[in-house]
Amino acid sequence: MFIRLETERLIIQPFIKENAPRISELANDKDLASILGLPHPYQLKDAEEWIAIQPEQIRKGTEYPLTITHREFGEVIGTITIRIDKSNNKGELGYWIGKKYWGNGFATEAVNMMLDFGFNHLHLNKIWASAISRNHASSIVLQKAGLQKEGVLRQNRLLLGKYEDVDVYGLLREEY
Repeated sequence: MFIRLETERLIIQPFIKENAPRISELANDKDLASILGLPHPYQLKDAEEWIAIQPEQIRKGTEYPLTITHREFGEVIGTITIRIDKSNNKGELGYWIGKKYWGNGFATEAVNMMLDFGFNHLHLNKIWASAISRNHASSIVLQKAGLQKEGVLRQNRLLLGKYEDVDVYGLLREEY
């Protein structure tokens, strides 16, 4: 499946192996690791291994990990993924933006485009996402995109030796 999604400021498309150094650079941030559970330090080999498995995931239709590239600068600024639960016709959305680009609305723009992709191209019934409860910025992104808070999973993730609550958000096709 050829995927190229475009917004006013972003291009969202599959990774290529040449993206590995940039992903390694952006993901190697302690603040990002503390809210996502990424390895820290995030090394080039981590990015290379992750990118290497993606074509098969896309081919099988189980996961669509995509780059978020700034249209004007032509550089990757983050990533967005939708993981497919075929038996329940729903997708789990996950994303992150490099810290340097926080606060510019890029995540909201990318999430809105992935909702369109999930509902109108993958024909999903539901798209959901989770965010560490203390990650208020991610909660705001999800709410701006129209997802509704469905609940809190208490002490659901162990990050850096601390149990973290997780907020769960969802959007149904009929609400989109």
